[in-house]
Amino acid sequence: MVNLRRRTSRTSPCFLLSVISLLFLSAVLVFHSFGGFHWSRLNSPFGCEKKPEASLAPLAGNTLPGITTGSFNYTCMPYQSCWPGPSDWQAFNSSIGGNLKITTPWAEPCYENSSSAACSLVEGGYMSSTSRSSQYGAMEYLNWEVCGNSQCLLNSFSPSTKVSGTCSLGRLSAYYVEAHTAVDVSETLAFVKKHQIRLSIKNSGHDYFGRSNTANSLALWTHNMKDMAYHQNFTPFQCRAQYQNIGEIGAGVSAQEAYLFFESLGMQVTVGAIGSVGIAGGFGQGGGHGALAPSYGLMVDQAVEFEVVTADGHTRLINECNDPDLFWAMRGGGGGTYAVLTRYKFQLHPMVPINVYTFEADILPSSQVSDLTQSPVHRDIVTALARNQTTWSNNNVAGYNFILPTSLVSLQVLPSTNANRLKELTAQWHDFLSTYPGLNITVNSYITFPVFSQYALFTQEPSFARNGPVGIGLAEAGRLIPRTQFDSDAAIDTLVNAFLQGLQISNSLGAGPGSGSGQIYATGPSNQPDNSKTGVNPAWRGSLWEVIYGGIWVSADSQDTRGRIQNTISEAIKPLKVLTPGGGCYLNEGDWTEEEWQQTFFGENYGRLVEVKRMYDPSGLFNCWKCVGFNGYEDPFYSCYGQSSNPPNPTRSLGPVG
Repeated sequence: MVNLRRRTSRTSPCFLLSVISLLFLSAVLVFHSFGGFHWSRLNSPFGCEKKPEASLAPLAGNTLPGITTGSFNYTCMPYQSCWPGPSDWQAFNSSIGGNLKITTPWAEPCYENSSSAACSLVEGGYMSSTSRSSQYGAMEYLNWEVCGNSQCLLNSFSPSTKVSGTCSLGRLSAYYVEAHTAVDVSETLAFVKKHQIRLSIKNSGHDYFGRSNTANSLALWTHNMKDMAYHQNFTPFQCRAQYQNIGEIGAGVSAQEAYLFFESLGMQVTVGAIGSVGIAGGFGQGGGHGALAPSYGLMVDQAVEFEVVTADGHTRLINECNDPDLFWAMRGGGGGTYAVLTRYKFQLHPMVPINVYTFEADILPSSQVSDLTQSPVHRDIVTALARNQTTWSNNNVAGYNFILPTSLVSLQVLPSTNANRLKELTAQWHDFLSTYPGLNITVNSYITFPVFSQYALFTQEPSFARNGPVGIGLAEAGRLIPRTQFDSDAAIDTLVNAFLQGLQISNSLGAGPGSGSGQIYATGPSNQPDNSKTGVNPAWRGSLWEVIYGGIWVSADSQDTRGRIQNTISEAIKPLKVLTPGGGCYLNEGDWTEEEWQQTFFGENYGRLVEVKRMYDPSGLFNCWKCVGFNGYEDPFYSCYGQSSNPPNPTRSLGPVG
């Protein structure tokens, strides 16, 4: 028998608990070892081998009631005759150095013994992003731990409250591979192909679509691939291009780990807003926006070379020269779709100070109204913001703005050696906010941070809740707003009307944990042309705002309440969708129920992305929710989603050998 050791939870105390009350204000704020390399498995001299794999026929003998496999590949589930036996698992575990693990839901100790030390660790870190990302058995958001009524959750805002019921796996895989090398990845792909098992790929678990885990799959966890290196001079494989200041990271390196490492070398990384996000995963393959994007572009714009393992099990170095199709697709076409990325090489930028104008205020009760579409305060502030946006974007100013029914937070950010430049650009905005009646101003200041890590620490303060909230269920919908919508006062008026309509719909959720909010981000690559180099949604290049509405639910909420919150947020984005026909959103920060997902998430690149997908993964080994190659609602492995044609089929515990 294979001795599959249970992975113990390793977490640190949660410092966010002391500011739980402020999480309501920021309910949905800013989100989300090498070795073993075989040169014999590298690309052919002319790039990837483009010989298609044999298409594997679907397995018969499905014994699960109400679940149909149809014509899909990789549909073998536990307790079916096709499922590997003990000797198969033993051989596989040996091939990956004993890195096959049994999944333990993170909160399980609190169901077994709520007074245990193990339970105390879980309670202390339940709303900590870093704690959650450090183990396979937890996701950042509770939605993606749940399948139907199968779950293992604690009370989000009071984790120490005793829980009753049964702790079950929900949509977590029963087994996972803790990958450390490309060989681990290659062996895993070979195993799931041989046995027709569905594969899921998780890095840090910052995912708003549930793409990082799939019930009844074998999970590949890349979080512990942590190596980093700096190349002062670099030439990509089989390429004449030459670069300077190139960073290299393993698939599991987080934003915080990356910016601290390269900061010590005088360099900056175009990371996002959450330090615990793995930047080589969905972030680095789906776009990757942040405070540095107006100055340098998205994370995918920085990509120089990837080490990947393709569906045929080959480890390849790919770049713009030797494999332009696959490299293009993986620069923005979404993670977990074309190959497994194991290393990421990208352009670094010399460190410059980060200048910030930060403003926070509460709206006085006398100025509050129940219908936000009729709120003079909200209308005036959002209008003033929009009228400044073109100038700011043209001058590389990034923005994070959080608009709530009774408060607002605004952060304008400019990387520059000239601290006065931000003051010049935001003078009108500063004067407008400073003298606007009806506000109780709590923060109104300019700050310069010598290094990015100090700026990141500042935005981890409770007001911005940069590392939270997590440990809650999240409903979200987003839209990119094109530059043309800021060209005239009339266009701005229609934009503000649509935004406030959405905010009012979001606010209809009422007070408490489920209340909605609106975010306006100006963190895109509006000054950075694409020149057909990346597969990212082209809507990014012509947009000045990303607008997001969000609402949250907690474990005590019923299935009906959870569904109502999601439906409300889906409705909230519709006025902006009507305003921007044929537009899109960030594929990592959208509505998982989106019906027009091909256009919305991928835009005009979708057709070519499908061609690349078919070229490198013809049998559909890599598959995730509304990614390129999505199988549709009838796929039995999407049964945990509300849009599925199948009843929920959660994962069941398998014991030591499956």
